Amino acid sequence: MYKFLVVTVVMVSGTFSTSALGRAANPSATNSIGMKLVLIPAGEFVMGSPEGEVDPRIRRDEKQVHVTLTKPFYLGKYEVTQGQWQAVMKTRPWQGHTSVKEGRDFAATYVSWDDAMSFFRKLTQHEHSNGQLDRDWEYTLPTEAQWEFACRAGSTTRYSFGDDESQLKEYARYKENADDAGEQYAHEVGRKNGNLFGLHDMHGNVYEWCRGRYQEKLPGGIDPDVQTRPQASFRVGRGGGWDFDAMPSRSAYRFRFSPEDQYDDLGFRLARVQSIR
Repeated sequence: MYKFLVVTVVMVSGTFSTSALGRAANPSATNSIGMKLVLIPAGEFVMGSPEGEVDPRIRRDEKQVHVTLTKPFYLGKYEVTQGQWQAVMKTRPWQGHTSVKEGRDFAATYVSWDDAMSFFRKLTQHEHSNGQLDRDWEYTLPTEAQWEFACRAGSTTRYSFGDDESQLKEYARYKENADDAGEQYAHEVGRKNGNLFGLHDMHGNVYEWCRGRYQEKLPGGIDPDVQTRPQASFRVGRGGGWDFDAMPSRSAYRFRFSPEDQYDDLGFRLARVQSIR
């Protein structure tokens, strides 16, 4: 059902050309509940942070590795919203908690890793049953490698837009323009500039769950996907949040969460991939 052009983007040497994508290589799509998706091409990149980007104590689990992603995949243009969560799960896990502002376009928070995976199973089953999603495709969380590749969108700098931290307020909700501004909650998605892939809020607003378990050494190689067993293992969160400073909003930053964690600055983003089972 879903057809796309396979385009390889190589960004190992530090150079990247948006013309390599082509206008047809990164089409958008919309699923059955109105979620906008962006096609992310296959490609190669260096994952992690270079020496000198941050304090070596922070960088200890960001040491660079080479990654090759052999298959294109779709990623949500925005973080999953409260309205989208309710459409699938019929619940409001953020209700009654502090540091929350409610509305259909606000990022869904207080969602654990297991809850996010339940959301994907239900959405996948729904679209399989009504013929809107081919049986060999499914919804899930992105791997760490998929997330960082999509966040960087060809960049090799601290942020997808460059190294100048003063520009972050144009791309992210973080401590300076959210928490310190008296807006102590996850914000509406898509209100800040996107990256070259057209993805919004990859920096800031809420940390985003990734699929695999946390390990101190970054997973490199071909299509790295750290298996989620044992169940008690930590999971990875990426992107920083509205109540943190600029440093965690870097493209390479990693944070570990327990899979049952639910916080006011922790949400998730949808990936649509060829079935991984």
